[in-house]
Amino acid sequence: MKGTLRIRRPVRSKTAALALAAAVMLLPANLLPVMHIATAGRVPADMTIFGGVKALGESGLWYLAAIVFTASIVVPLVKIAGLAVLLLAACGRLPRHRNRLARLHSLLETIGPWSMLDVFVVGFLSGAVRFGAFGSIEPRGGIISFAVVVVLTLLATQAFDRRWLGSDGPPSNALVHESQAT
Repeated sequence: MKGTLRIRRPVRSKTAALALAAAVMLLPANLLPVMHIATAGRVPADMTIFGGVKALGESGLWYLAAIVFTASIVVPLVKIAGLAVLLLAACGRLPRHRNRLARLHSLLETIGPWSMLDVFVVGFLSGAVRFGAFGSIEPRGGIISFAVVVVLTLLATQAFDRRWLGSDGPPSNALVHESQAT
């Protein structure tokens, strides 16, 4: 019929692509060294995120190790898993408990920036720790991969439209004129 409106399924591919890219980048972020540490009297070492957590724990700084572990390993995994749950629910593959899913989305928005903690720590240490002949700290490729993971998960969370979860109706761009849809 001419002039009638029909609802087109909302486009979720942008959120899915960003979340998938973040999941892929999580591998090099955790496998590549995030910094190179050279100090007098010790063999220079490249440090991964997990290696840094382990070194902090072995140094007796277990509370700092717990913070870095949470912000750098747990939070990115929770964000990617949370985005997967939201996308599956929005596609109808999971039950839609709208209030719970909206709280999950709010949680992802809240914890998102905290993953940047590692990037700030490496940047701060690289700039602040200049021992000259006694030692140095330099950033490595893993920190770039990690920063990309953080940015991609932030963008994916932002791209997700809560209205895809139901009851509020489709996003405003999902209403199209039937004559335009064909």
